[in-house]
Amino acid sequence: MKSQKCPICGAGPLQKIIKMETFNYKGSSKDIPNYMTWSCPSCGEEIVAKESLKESGKVLKDFQREVDGLLTGPQIKSIRMKLGLTQAQLAHIVGGGLKSVARYESGQVCQSKGMDNLLRILDAYPQTLNIINKNYVRTISKLRVVPLEEYKMKIVGYKGKNADFISDDEGVVADGV
Repeated sequence: MKSQKCPICGAGPLQKIIKMETFNYKGSSKDIPNYMTWSCPSCGEEIVAKESLKESGKVLKDFQREVDGLLTGPQIKSIRMKLGLTQAQLAHIVGGGLKSVARYESGQVCQSKGMDNLLRILDAYPQTLNIINKNYVRTISKLRVVPLEEYKMKIVGYKGKNADFISDDEGVVADGV
């Protein structure tokens, strides 16, 4: 911020302050060094610098996880690496999305207690992956691949070739049985 006026009272200029900021959560505290704010000498309002928000956000999410008894981002990544999985593979196994796993690991988002429990089980008993994979294989084996024309006939309102729908005779689709 360059010599800007205070967005609250309109006075200026704002003064840069770098300090140790202490955050409290459920009776625990966390100190963040080099926390930068812009302070208004007229009204006393402080505006947190974008850099401090970004840097402290991840630290504070991990602090929240620790206080709540949840795995931290680096711990989640360690479990994934121990299992030899990519983020996409872990996302598929635990039922979350790829972006969620990436955000858990980077510290941007806290996982639920249920997700945390599942990750702890996978860490303590990696053989549970076999159970999950067998269930996935069973689900896939129940699918039946049918010719596209047969599938189209099941669509309500389909009137055949050269009618309302454009067809692709070479495609196939999976039809759950």
